[in-house]
Amino acid sequence: MRVRLGREHNSLDNELVCGLLSALETAEADPGCVALVIHARGPVFCSGMPLRADAELPAGWADGAQPPPWRLFQRLTNAPVVIVAVVEGMASGGGVGLAAACDLVVAGPAARFRLTELLLGLVPAMALPFIARRTGPQVARRIALTCAEISQDEAVGIGLADFATDDPALLLRQLLVSLRRLDRDVVGALKSYLHMAFPSPDGLASAARDLLVQRMQAPSVAERLRTLHQEGLLG
Repeated sequence: MRVRLGREHNSLDNELVCGLLSALETAEADPGCVALVIHARGPVFCSGMPLRADAELPAGWADGAQPPPWRLFQRLTNAPVVIVAVVEGMASGGGVGLAAACDLVVAGPAARFRLTELLLGLVPAMALPFIARRTGPQVARRIALTCAEISQDEAVGIGLADFATDDPALLLRQLLVSLRRLDRDVVGALKSYLHMAFPSPDGLASAARDLLVQRMQAPSVAERLRTLHQEGLLG
């Protein structure tokens, strides 16, 4: 099964989160579905959290036990089907977290990954645990602190992506042929075991939510967001 992100920036707002959760539920309900592929149309895979000029968070992000992006990332990580992200453009902020939460990441030649939150006075609290599970904590720390753009090859080198290819469509076809040989039950068993072996600390979702709320309320963050909107750099 495939789901395509088709908006201009594919911001990680509630509409996109709900759409992906719905697609995941459909895939889980189909006993013949072994893999769910997430890819995007256009130059942006996912631009991360929507940032408003008034520094207001989307509905449910500040008061839920698990903010919508966290719930999505956790569901993707634990789903009893293989989740494949095909990144052929820019993944920034929470978009990096979205890719990292998937089981397999295919990076095309134009794929780029970048955590930009610290430049705004924010912390990538929801994305970072999922990124660190792929890269290790020190590499996750580095890419958060440097805010550097990560290329296709570097992403594979640090574990952020699994495959680098000049032809994502061809590699995806080959990968799906391989995945279709798997018994769906064993995929679910593997992912359940990994969840037990490497659990998230209790309260981490709430800590990520609280840190996001705290930083969004900082006057310096609100001022930066207003300035960036006025300059047309955030839309």
